[in-house]
Amino acid sequence: MKRILIIHYSQTGQLTGLLGSIATPWETRGYRVDHLVLRPKVPFPFPWSRMSFFDAFPGSVGRVPEGLAPFDVPSAGPYDLVVLGYTIWFLNPSIPFNSFLEHPLAGAYLKDRPVLTVIGARNMWVLAQEHVRRKVEALGGRMVGNIAVEDRSPNLVSIITIVRWMFRGRKDPFLFFPAAGIRPKEMREASRFGEVVARWMEEGGDVGRDLMDAGAMRVKPALLVLEKRATLLFGKYRRFILARADRDPRSRRRRVALLSRLLPIGAFILSPITALSTRILSLVRRGAIEAEIRRITTY
Repeated sequence: MKRILIIHYSQTGQLTGLLGSIATPWETRGYRVDHLVLRPKVPFPFPWSRMSFFDAFPGSVGRVPEGLAPFDVPSAGPYDLVVLGYTIWFLNPSIPFNSFLEHPLAGAYLKDRPVLTVIGARNMWVLAQEHVRRKVEALGGRMVGNIAVEDRSPNLVSIITIVRWMFRGRKDPFLFFPAAGIRPKEMREASRFGEVVARWMEEGGDVGRDLMDAGAMRVKPALLVLEKRATLLFGKYRRFILARADRDPRSRRRRVALLSRLLPIGAFILSPITALSTRILSLVRRGAIEAEIRRITTY
């Protein structure tokens, strides 16, 4: 009997649902599917307040681990596959998931095991996945593939719907806006990725390539350029927030409050300009970017 372990943290439940859809073919085949749900010692609020949300910015961008509730390594022997499910916070793996990767026990789960990552994201996840990939390999795991399921709404539309969901806890459609997050149809159809993985576990082959052929990853060149720019900007602003925090702890709160106003304004005012410039740059550097995308999507 095949044994699969799914490790994940889901604040809203969306990622849990996505993983459940992917795992359906495994359960149908009688595989044993175990779950390790990561739980922070100090839970993050949901819905978030404006300040609590943006106060998570420095830790997310800096990939600073925080305490997790105790968990144990299973004693029943190694799994045939370990699935790591995570979401994106400020262009990085969520703090609870990153905390697992930095946990002393993480290697006991991943060492010498094939590892599949599953991402539930708004639209930018590539650099976060590159970090996770390096961490898994450093811990002795063998990355075999990645599944990234995104919110398909246009960028500015998804900003509005996600902010409403994060701050008010409401993801239902309103006015002319769609429901927030990954569409139900995308969630249901993610089961096809589980079928691909099941065939690989039973017959062998190149599961990473088979998942790509099934549409498991779609990297848009313009979004990749934008993600790189935003990641650099986020790093600079993190340093600004923390610059005087050791001498004046209140300065962090003041600077986080400033971020909470500037970031949404920048998203709406600068996004159209940035989108155009990144589109042009992605066309100018098309060959290099396409080569990078091939590397990113090869497992």
